Amino acid sequence: MTDEREGDASPARDPRPRPRYGEYAPEGWVSPVPPADVAPPASQGDLSPAGRQPSAPQQEQSRGGAQPYPGPPAAAPVLSSGRRVDRVATFVLLGLAGYNVVANIVLVSGFSRTLLASFSAAGYPVDDFAGGADLQRAGGTIAVVSLVVFVLMLAWTVRRLRRGAITFWVPLVAGVVVTLVQTVLVLSVFLGDPAFVQSVLDGAGTAS
Repeated sequence: MTDEREGDASPARDPRPRPRYGEYAPEGWVSPVPPADVAPPASQGDLSPAGRQPSAPQQEQSRGGAQPYPGPPAAAPVLSSGRRVDRVATFVLLGLAGYNVVANIVLVSGFSRTLLASFSAAGYPVDDFAGGADLQRAGGTIAVVSLVVFVLMLAWTVRRLRRGAITFWVPLVAGVVVTLVQTVLVLSVFLGDPAFVQSVLDGAGTAS
């Protein structure tokens, strides 16, 4: 009984002779051993829905569905009313400062003549003033100082605006500095002329 069962379970043998080493196989002969690169057929358990591997589109779909929704883009920060007023005031003061710099550079060639004409129109005795050359040099110095202060002030203003800090006082302080420098230079030239000072004092005494 055991021999018969074992005989029935053994695979059928090919009656054709096996090729020996060094010779070709006879025509129509097929090796009963499957090649190594051929995968064995999947078992019934592997073909079940639980054991079956999902296809590439299904994997992409599952991965895509698991990704979180990015959500709407972040809105730009809204400036408060105080920040808007600060920016408007800053830009206005920057415009005034730029105009002052351009005016100083354009009028530097006739600074002494223009300033003496203004003093004469105000009633000051400029006929006795002998410091025209010093006044002209003071005008050139004022133009250079105003340009340097404007460049530094502009760089600092842009930096503070990017940080969202209060900035209007930066061009305001720069304008005060340029005005003080201009006043000191002009007064030092006029007060350095004794004849002009005496004429002003004499005119003040006569008017009183």
